[in-house]
Amino acid sequence: MQASHPLFTQLRNLILSTQFATESRHALEVISKTALPPFPQTALAKLDRLVTKFPPPEQLSPAQLARLVLTIHPALIYAPFQAWAVLSRRTEEAGLGELGTPSMTSVDEQIGLFGYRAIGIERVDGQTARVTFESATGVPPVVLPVPAGPRLLRPFPFKGTLDFYPTERFMGLLTGFLQAHALGWDISLVPPAMPSVASTSTSTLVRVFGESLGYETSVVHMYKELGGRELVMRRKIEGGGVTTWEPR
Repeated sequence: MQASHPLFTQLRNLILSTQFATESRHALEVISKTALPPFPQTALAKLDRLVTKFPPPEQLSPAQLARLVLTIHPALIYAPFQAWAVLSRRTEEAGLGELGTPSMTSVDEQIGLFGYRAIGIERVDGQTARVTFESATGVPPVVLPVPAGPRLLRPFPFKGTLDFYPTERFMGLLTGFLQAHALGWDISLVPPAMPSVASTSTSTLVRVFGESLGYETSVVHMYKELGGRELVMRRKIEGGGVTTWEPR
């Protein structure tokens, strides 16, 4: 790990102590073991890369801290309230402050990671674009190269008549997508604006994300019983009712 920012050090110590408590067989740790799911092995690597590429503000707000924790530990979105209470106590003990809610609490809240907002996208070459991120906390703008598709990039910032309404919530989620893309993460792990409810049109968000980077997108309808094979193959019924699978 290369990050030396105090935030990284504090969270690293918190993660390691939490893992130790979770794995402990001591009777007093049973509550923590059942309430707080262990951090994934990728948590520190993701945190290191995030802090390195996107310098955080000196002090995170409770909401920013919650979204950061949810970013490096996505399973917390399904954790009971007791798990958040345990974790909040530990963030305060670590000097990080109180752990707030990851939900968007106001219509003008900047929900990009660390409060960043994407303000520009321009093509570099046939496979690369350059994205500029601005912070509202006085941190200098961050400019990062990202992979891009071969199609024409949709102008960004958006211009003219739009087929969607770019609310602060929409732009915050889109910024999170672009940050994840710049970091090489799966955008499906970007925290939602409202974890308990549907927060925005996912298909529109993904389509605009793809258009902004020159990608062609397609919609795949998913449901909880869907297996991995259905994502890459199509069911085919042959004569006599025999079912086979073929590539999409």
